[in-house]
Amino acid sequence: MSSGQTLMALGAFILLSTLLLNFYSILGNTSDIAASGQDGILASTLATSYLEIAQGLAFDEITDTTDAAIGNPNMLTPINKLGPDSGSEVGIGTFNDFDDFKGFALEEVASGTNRRFRTVFDVNYVDPTNINTISNNRTFVKRMDVKTWRISPPVNGRVDTLRLTLVMGYFHFD
Repeated sequence: MSSGQTLMALGAFILLSTLLLNFYSILGNTSDIAASGQDGILASTLATSYLEIAQGLAFDEITDTTDAAIGNPNMLTPINKLGPDSGSEVGIGTFNDFDDFKGFALEEVASGTNRRFRTVFDVNYVDPTNINTISNNRTFVKRMDVKTWRISPPVNGRVDTLRLTLVMGYFHFD
């Protein structure tokens, strides 16, 4: 093999190496984008499941234990007592009313993956005429704010946090 052929072969290997590096770089970026999309779907699924559970619970502790209509919001749970009602309410399966989620946080591994997500809940009374305003008084409307994000395996770059809100009102039909 002459020196000209050797240089051409060397140039061909350099070109092939460059093409392969670029190809695998593009493939890696596409994989990261697909994983990010899958994280969003998993976070949405988890958060929506929790909201559906909350929707199936009583509005308040007092409305869980009585069929009588409550006409005065001051009969509802005081603002500083929102959260689990007793030491026996330690998780979603033991909650009996909507505001038991206040201050609750949990971590869940999405089935079929090794991804672990953290979800944090907050529940407050809100102004019935403007549900974006947290009320300093008891009202017949509560809002649950849910934040879910992936915590494991570590995320490269920015962590996306899914934020969902559920508003529940108390109505009694006679």
